[in-house]
Amino acid sequence: MGNSHRSRALIALLMACGLIAAACSSGDGGGGSSATTQAAERTASETGVTADTIKIGVGVADLDGLRAAGISLPAALTTANLSTRMTSYFDKWNAAGGINGRMVEPVVLTWDPTKPATQDQFCADATVDNELFAVTISSGLNNKTIDCLLDAGMLTYFGEFAAQASHDTKLLITIPPPVEIGAGAGAEAAVESKIVKTGDVVGILAGNGPDQVAASAAAKQVFEGAGYKTEAVQVNTLQGDVGAINQETAAAVGTFKAAGVTNVMITLPFTNQAGFYDAAGTSFAITVLDTASANCTPFGASRAAAGAIGATCISTWDNSNTAAGSVRPETEFEKGCRAHFDTVFAAEFPTKSSPGVPSGQVIDLADGTKISSDYDAFVCTLANIMEGSLTGAGVNPTRDSAYQAALGLGDVPIALASDGKGRLAEGKNYAANFVHSVKLTAANKDTPKSANGTYNGCPAPVNCWVPSTDEWFAIKSQ
Repeated sequence: MGNSHRSRALIALLMACGLIAAACSSGDGGGGSSATTQAAERTASETGVTADTIKIGVGVADLDGLRAAGISLPAALTTANLSTRMTSYFDKWNAAGGINGRMVEPVVLTWDPTKPATQDQFCADATVDNELFAVTISSGLNNKTIDCLLDAGMLTYFGEFAAQASHDTKLLITIPPPVEIGAGAGAEAAVESKIVKTGDVVGILAGNGPDQVAASAAAKQVFEGAGYKTEAVQVNTLQGDVGAINQETAAAVGTFKAAGVTNVMITLPFTNQAGFYDAAGTSFAITVLDTASANCTPFGASRAAAGAIGATCISTWDNSNTAAGSVRPETEFEKGCRAHFDTVFAAEFPTKSSPGVPSGQVIDLADGTKISSDYDAFVCTLANIMEGSLTGAGVNPTRDSAYQAALGLGDVPIALASDGKGRLAEGKNYAANFVHSVKLTAANKDTPKSANGTYNGCPAPVNCWVPSTDEWFAIKSQ
């Protein structure tokens, strides 16, 4: 089914169901109805805005390059399905009358994660080849390309990490904090929770992109300020060659051993870590300071290297489980996110979504039943923020008025992150408030289901991050 046909079908479905109370509506954490009667005349107030429409770019990764690189990915993770995760919210808004009376028109933009040059083309598509009001990307885009969007004056809603300098443009809204704050908060939590102990020498393994360099420097400052010796290694992540990157991360093991490192902190994406784990074995205690794409998410856990089992991560991202090994009750906002996903993708999966099942995947249980992909928490959280931002921007929005409206949202819910709690405010253009410590735990289809409904502490029979405790640490630099 083509995107236009899919969109019309979704609108019809949502209207027939009376616009069910799903992820981003008033009462379940959403921004409320945007179909308000406006007295002012609508005008073409900004690039991408006409009297009747507002055009927004929806960025999604074309994952075939990762498949070719040998990374196992579910067949359901297609460009059409990934883009529909966000455009289905546009359809919902439009069915309710649009944003302040304007229909939201999506323009789907893609890139190949294994080919850096395609991200340059992505930026050109967003800023030159199309007239867009804003761009939204839930995950995966590198900081260099985010900066390309911002340098062109593009309002950008991003589900993942970017450097502080990117945030300082006053064009960027994210879920997690800037990488410097995130790495610093993770390092502070590692010290406070005694993950690093007196006498430890701390290694820091990072990439060479601007965000990774910034994250490494921030972590180094915290550890050295707390009295620890550090040894930092940067590998060339900008080359896009996963095999070559993993060779460099394996070589870092020798550098760390020579420096007497006892505890290694990793800021690299999970796709770049396998070489390090293979070479490191049990030589170090390993902690991921989560400042990279998908690292400490359920999907990242399901695709992590075998040697990573037992590693700790300090992250704002959450899972559907508790430290006691039970399934965590969902917030009302999370319930709404799940209901929306299940409605939109009813024809794509054999069952409704299940907590902890990696994105796009279907798992066959030992008893022959199936459980299907969890909902997309990044997209649901971003869509809610966007709806509030765009609605609050006024009858004739500008990028600046939409940005300022986002900062005026105050408390916002977050799905599967930050203990469910977020805040946007002047001087804080990222939503997350908290980080916590989790441990990568093994589970598979042969893992028995416990009496409390988990598989070795995981909400589904697949590797997961289990909270070390149920304590959350405030991000102190916010």
